[in-house]
Amino acid sequence: MKTVIMAGGKGTRISVLFPDIPKPLIPILQVPVLEREIVSLRNQGYKDIIITVSYLSDRIMEYFGDGGRLGVKIEYFVEETPLGNAGALFKLDLTEDFLLLNADAVFDVDFNRMVEYHYAHGGIVTIFTHPNSHPYDSGLIIANEDNSVASWLAKEDVRPLY
Repeated sequence: MKTVIMAGGKGTRISVLFPDIPKPLIPILQVPVLEREIVSLRNQGYKDIIITVSYLSDRIMEYFGDGGRLGVKIEYFVEETPLGNAGALFKLDLTEDFLLLNADAVFDVDFNRMVEYHYAHGGIVTIFTHPNSHPYDSGLIIANEDNSVASWLAKEDVRPLY
């Protein structure tokens, strides 16, 4: 199964601390966030990766190359003009199921379990999300009682009152 990793954003909130480093290359204990993500995916059998890049794309492509150093195969989709969150999906030729991830996430997720859940429930899309302690500066998913998505709010959208 292919994995698409979105690494094109500017990381405006953290750029004050790292103005010359693309957000996915910010190191945690000397290892970039995106490298940790790729290694976790590889260890679970996900070795066919497309990384969508835009801002400081040359640094990301130079660091990871074709992925061979990490035991994966990496292709790149360069957004010459930013296409928005997941906008590159409309340009990629994806004909089978795939994972879609942000390049700036630190996680310990069993993706095989998530994929099994997806197939067992016959979903068109399965979203893995987490509780959010900062709902006013990030995207939100509002779920119904059956865990289906009621609405998806971008960080700029007005928040409902509960």
